[in-house]
Amino acid sequence: MFNRINIYKIIKAHYKSLKNLNGNGITFSDIVLFIAIPLFTSTYIGYENISIKSQISNLVTALSILAGFLFNLLAIIHNSLGKIKEENRTQISQDNSLKLKFANEIHANISYNILIAIINVVLLVLYGLNIEFPNKEVNNFFLISLNSICVFFMIHFLFTLLMILNRIYILLDKE
Repeated sequence: MFNRINIYKIIKAHYKSLKNLNGNGITFSDIVLFIAIPLFTSTYIGYENISIKSQISNLVTALSILAGFLFNLLAIIHNSLGKIKEENRTQISQDNSLKLKFANEIHANISYNILIAIINVVLLVLYGLNIEFPNKEVNNFFLISLNSICVFFMIHFLFTLLMILNRIYILLDKE
């Protein structure tokens, strides 16, 4: 029933692309950069009760525009994948197979970042709905948690976007 919206493959492919070159899994620095720093920052912002509520519309707009750009970039990468596969068929070389692997990883990273943008937009809209619970403690916990989760996803989105930019630069530099 949910096969058409199953996002597990996108998440799996993205994290698979973070493995280091010798294939021993995700490096400690990647865990720190993509998980620990956003988690620490969002926890600190939640603890200090710093709200992003006044910027929800700006954040939704920015994320929507960036996600649209990422969709366009996904089409460009898909086109490049076709060219690289064609080159791979005509001349088999180590460089072409490395380009193909790299382009596939960029494809996974872009798809994942679009997914993160969609999740973040939904959470920001939910945060902007001013949902109130009768119990003030539950209400405060909900708002602080939602604020922190949104901040986590925004930082995670930004770092992933920077990684994509770097990878595309490397791919195009090899052309």
